[in-house]
Amino acid sequence: MKNHSVSIRSLLGPVLALLMLAFVFNACNNDDGPEAVPVDKTRLKARLDSANATYTAAQEGVTVGSYEAGSKATFKTAIDAATTVYNNANATQTEVNNAWVNLGQAVTTFQSKQVQEIAPQNLVLYLKMDGNANDASGRGFNGTLRTGNTKWGGGTVTPTKDRYGRDAQAYFFDKGAHIEIPYNPVLNPAKELTISLWARPTQVRPSNYMVSLGRWYGYKLQLQEANKAFMTVRTGPERFIDKDNESPTLDLNKWYHIAVSYKSGEMVFYINGTPVKTWTDVTGDLFPVRSTTNLAIGQDLPNGAYTLTDAKDADGIQNFVDWGGFFTGDMDEVRIYNVVLSGTQVRSIYNAEKP
Repeated sequence: MKNHSVSIRSLLGPVLALLMLAFVFNACNNDDGPEAVPVDKTRLKARLDSANATYTAAQEGVTVGSYEAGSKATFKTAIDAATTVYNNANATQTEVNNAWVNLGQAVTTFQSKQVQEIAPQNLVLYLKMDGNANDASGRGFNGTLRTGNTKWGGGTVTPTKDRYGRDAQAYFFDKGAHIEIPYNPVLNPAKELTISLWARPTQVRPSNYMVSLGRWYGYKLQLQEANKAFMTVRTGPERFIDKDNESPTLDLNKWYHIAVSYKSGEMVFYINGTPVKTWTDVTGDLFPVRSTTNLAIGQDLPNGAYTLTDAKDADGIQNFVDWGGFFTGDMDEVRIYNVVLSGTQVRSIYNAEKP
């Protein structure tokens, strides 16, 4: 009996060892690393639902609240790309996250294409030039057609075709012909300014003045000898900021929408609704001009402001006629705002009025 008992114990040892090895081996075979975490598409789904709703409700056009032509197609491409990732059962979490980010950027871009309203109180002058020089801003700053200074040849403002080819819906300026608008402090904003107009230059030369309030003693928008838009603002008794659009050079006999905005720290030039140059090395609020300074469209100063010498007057102003200039070409839809318009707002004007 004793010998039999020893025999069983001697057999159990190897059997238990084999069982232990089998357990360890099986455990090793089942250890394939950490358990896979399910891909979370909740955020992407929510953003897709919102984007699709925005896309469905959006209408393209030029009225406030509508979207620029062609913007929906671009937005739909982004939505489709995100949808493809969402529907892919094998998509990784990284791919889903990237799709969520990319769709968010597409939503932001699409929203920037929406036509924005410009508050009526921010428009301080609007000359439609549809056969007269009346102000359509509602402020009553009507202008008067003036013959140019004899220094420039005494030109007259002449009705001409606008950018759509319609007769007498724009004005041709040459030889100093200009529109004079009596001074009002509203036309001399204290901090921010945007000028927007349509122009068709027909001659290249320095001092091709389009809009001027006291020329460099206030603010002026002109074309310079390289036929680029050129803006000057005065920000102090002896501080003047002169900048141009840098690129492109404008062609002759071609209509352009030109806009420029200024506030301390930024001057932005737009050509045909596109920002072409932003200057940030500009500082200071707009300096006020004296109350006898009338606004001129097409000449640097009204005729009565010129002097025949370069002597400074009591206010330190030099209005020497030989330093002046005038615009040669067609102009239309001249607007002045007392705020900096956003890029979307400038683009909205262009899209609404482009031929």
